[in-house]
Amino acid sequence: MISIEDRITIARPAEDVFAFIADLNNIPTWQSEVVTSKVVTPGPTRVGTRFTEDVKMGPRRTTANCEVTEFAPGSMMGFTATSPAMDYQGRFTLAPASGGSEFTMTGTAQLKGWWRLMQPLMEGEFKRGIRKELEAVKAYLEGNRDAER
Repeated sequence: MISIEDRITIARPAEDVFAFIADLNNIPTWQSEVVTSKVVTPGPTRVGTRFTEDVKMGPRRTTANCEVTEFAPGSMMGFTATSPAMDYQGRFTLAPASGGSEFTMTGTAQLKGWWRLMQPLMEGEFKRGIRKELEAVKAYLEGNRDAER
């Protein structure tokens, strides 16, 4: 199993960062591996909201079926995802910090099938990827969009 955790300080209130993250249609804006994100459940994001992601994994694409499993407006959102290549879980938390808010991302991934052979390489890629995602959210919300992705 791959475990990841990283954090970044963003010069915006936690409520602003959370509103951006909780809008599941924004995912491709800050997660470069996600080609599309489509909400399946009507209404605002909440526990039980389902969405799909088309995800790039190297030269291939896979579709992940996702569900919001935890939701505390303004401070935390957790989700699970299943795809043919892997199952993964993630949690986004926000807390007030000096000069804005601290955005933390944690997650685990369990690769499936022949993808398990790639786990040592994928672990490093996932850790670099989470850093890029945090920096993309920061750049987008702080108005430095040239630095995105």
